[in-house]
Formats: sequence, C-alpha cells, structure tokens
Amino acid sequence: MSRAPGILASWRRAPSLSVQKGSQTARHTCHPEVPLGNCFLPVYKANPLTVTHPWAEGLDQVIIHVGALSLKESQELAQHAAEIGADGIAVIAPFFFKPWTKDILINFLKEVAAAAPALPFYYYHIPALTGVKIRAEELLDGILDKIPTFQGLKFSDTDLLDFGQCVDQNRQQQFAFLFGVDEQLLSALVMGATGAVGSTYNYLGKKTNQMLEAFERKDFSLALNYQFCIQRFINFVVKLGFGVSQTKAIMTLVSGIPMGPPRLPLQKASREFTDSAEAKLKSLDFLSFTDLKDGNLEAGS
Repeated sequence: MSRAPGILASWRRAPSLSVQKGSQTARHTCHPEVPLGNCFLPVYKANPLTVTHPWAEGLDQVIIHVGALSLKESQELAQHAAEIGADGIAVIAPFFFKPWTKDILINFLKEVAAAAPALPFYYYHIPALTGVKIRAEELLDGILDKIPTFQGLKFSDTDLLDFGQCVDQNRQQQFAFLFGVDEQLLSALVMGATGAVGSTYNYLGKKTNQMLEAFERKDFSLALNYQFCIQRFINFVVKLGFGVSQTKAIMTLVSGIPMGPPRLPLQKASREFTDSAEAKLKSLDFLSFTDLKDGNLEAGS
C-alpha cells in the first residue's frame, strides 16, 4: 500500500503537538517536522530550493529526504540540504538495482551521509515498496562505526519483532525510532517508538494527538480506543483501494486546498471514493460539517 509522505510527530520532545499558526489543516495534523518525499522527481532536482525552502519557514525542524536511484543525485541533494540549513537528511534504499546485503546497503548510505557530514542522518526503512528485505535490526548493528552521523530510522513495516529488536538492541544509542504504520502506532509506542511519520496524520492528527496524550497519561484503555477508531477508518478506505491518489482526495476534502491530480501511472480517486470517505470520517466523528472546506474536490480527486 503506497501512501504520501506525511507529518512527523515527536511527542517525547514536544508533548503538546501543536502546529504552526495559520495552517489550514492545523486541526487535523500533528507536530510539524516534515520529511519531504520518497524520491525526488527531475523537476525538483533541477531546483529543489523551490520545494524545500518554503517548507522550512515556520517549522520547528525539517528533515529532507534525499533518496534517489542514483548515488550521485542523492549526494547532490544531501549537499543542497546542508546548504539551505536543513536539520537532517533521510535516505531510502535504492530500489531498482537493489542492495542485497547489509554491507552493500551500508556502503551506499555511507556515501550519501558523507556528502553532508554535519547533518544528522536517518534511514527510511520501507521494504514493501523498495523490495530491500534487509532487516532493520541487522542494519543498525555497528552502523555508527560506518556512519557516525546516523541518528535513527523511519520504520515503515508491519514487522513489530524487527522494530522491537531495533529498540531493544540499541537502548544506549539514543537513536530516534520513527514509526511509519499509522494503524499500528500504539503497539510501536509500547515498544519504544520515539516519533511517527504518516500520511493519515494530515487529517487524522487530532485523534492521533489524543491517543498520544492518553498514552503519556498511562490511560491505555482510552489510547486503545483512539487507535481502534483510527483503524476503523483506515480499514474502511483500504478495502476501497487506498494510496497516494486517495490521500490527495481526502486532504482536499479536509483542508479545502486543491492537492491536484496524481501523476501517471496513478489514477485520480473516484468521486464515489471521496463521498464514501467523507461519510466515514463524519460517522467516526473525525469531521463535522463545519470542518469541511469549500475546496475543489475535482482537482484533488
């Protein structure tokens, strides 16, 4: 299941999870620390400043994703991130010519990190999309010896055994463990997740914040109820067919900001999907009629 990159919530450091004033989606999102994209497209590579610099204004922290299929392009993007004052960089594994062993992947990541040696470095682990099946636990073993700037990873996989062992085996390292499966976040919290990155936080952020606050208060029963509520919506849209296109449609619905159509080969979400998603959001009390904006749904769907 492919989803758009979303908002990063780091509640251990900022438990209030407030967002910047004036954001049109502030009622629905989490703390704004935003990693940008999975792999930059050529238009962004030509002038990434036009993409990254506006995002940096008003945000507490910006981690720029510099992953690409070409090592040279990743290095150039990493250098650019350093030049514009990013707070960190993140890299996904190359997924056409794949690294099949830990050492090969580490060597690739090491070369990217070296291009911005002053920036904290994060690994984006999402094997369902990259096809790179190297376990994160294995990758982290001894990683600081190879990449001294390594600070943590975004873990976008349902393998909670692997995630738990990442945390357990690295308790002394103070790594950031950012979880990327929204519907399993509460389970990851119990295992020691320190933050989260997810597309649904763009419009389910209020309920997620409430879940995080309940967890911090050790009201685990209430936190579980919030997680189940989030799961009901995600389960509903997954059955309809849920991906980047559908996420854009929901974001247009919630914010009123036209997100535009997806690029081919993705197809725009159907009006039937948008109507069904809207009805489900209302039925679960994620949205009231006053929450909905007068956005151009056709542009986003």
